[in-house]
Amino acid sequence: MKIKFVNRCIGMLRGGGEQFDLNIARELQRLGCKVSFVVGRPLFRKVKYSVKEFPTEYLASPYLRDFSQKLEMMPFPLRQIGYRLYNFDSRAFSKKAISFLVKKNDCDILQASGLSFITELKKRKKIPVVLCFPGPPWIGHKELIQRADVIVANGESINEITKNFRKDAISILPGVDHNLFKPVKNNIREKYSINNNEKLLLFTGRLVPLKNLPFLIRTLAEVVTERENVKLLIVGEGPLEKQTRAWVRKLKVEGRAIFTGRVRNEELPQYYSVADIFVMSSTYENFPNAILEAMSCELPIVATRVGGILMEIKDGVNGFLVESGNVEQFKKKIIFLLDNKSLAEEIGKRNRQEVKEKYSWLESAKKLNAVYDSLL
Repeated sequence: MKIKFVNRCIGMLRGGGEQFDLNIARELQRLGCKVSFVVGRPLFRKVKYSVKEFPTEYLASPYLRDFSQKLEMMPFPLRQIGYRLYNFDSRAFSKKAISFLVKKNDCDILQASGLSFITELKKRKKIPVVLCFPGPPWIGHKELIQRADVIVANGESINEITKNFRKDAISILPGVDHNLFKPVKNNIREKYSINNNEKLLLFTGRLVPLKNLPFLIRTLAEVVTERENVKLLIVGEGPLEKQTRAWVRKLKVEGRAIFTGRVRNEELPQYYSVADIFVMSSTYENFPNAILEAMSCELPIVATRVGGILMEIKDGVNGFLVESGNVEQFKKKIIFLLDNKSLAEEIGKRNRQEVKEKYSWLESAKKLNAVYDSLL
């Protein structure tokens, strides 16, 4: 069976949707499928992250996502402009991808990540189209979405889609590489000159508006007023790095926040392993991989009570959930876990066991492969 993945952003960023496609593709290939990719590249820059494991075609098109996300966090009407820019960006790439795919005859199934416009391909070519949504789709794309043969999603997305778009949407959970994401020896403290007696909070992810990093930095500033031996590792890159550094300077926690930049996936377990608590301050998340990775590395979690995080974290069991924007609540839960080391370790052990039992890329790929079989 020949499967072609269409993923707009995989050559420019590696968020949850991009990692989902790459990990599922690896397992599908092990199951005997022939996998290839069509991805975007910037008009005037080189591909940032090449896809080396699979035959890949790179299509140049506008890339306005980072700018549109900044606008989407602003008041109306700038927010509306942000939505329109993102819509334009998605449509421009989809149009180019459709033109490319019409000329090709090298796949049995087409799977596209978050690209509702790709279903217009069905007007020109008879091929099963699977739409996968790493986040809830826009209601204005309902007609496009209903043209797809199958809708795949997970987390908050599956709830939104079955309620507002398609009742027959199929849940395919992300997985975790348990052999990679586990406690490992590391030299992170030496690398960043962190003393052995200092406690470490860890954030991993893109530095984008929905991660609400100002909330995290404000909380850090409050935590260090009560616990001087606490530092925060910020692992990742993104368009808001400059603004985040400015927040760190404004709140006078320069010596407490450490920016590592992007870290390769195979090196991430070292950062999870050195931390005491994984923290997530987002205003919204669909079903974040980072939480599963942290759990697999035996970390307790303190995260905001938003979106699909509630499907991963049970308050008081896996860690703690706090209200978005509530600095005092966030601070108290962090300090509670720092002061109760044995409880934090117990939660961490329980988290790894739960992830091993519930989340497997191989099992998710088998379920998706069965969906493909039914289409053919």
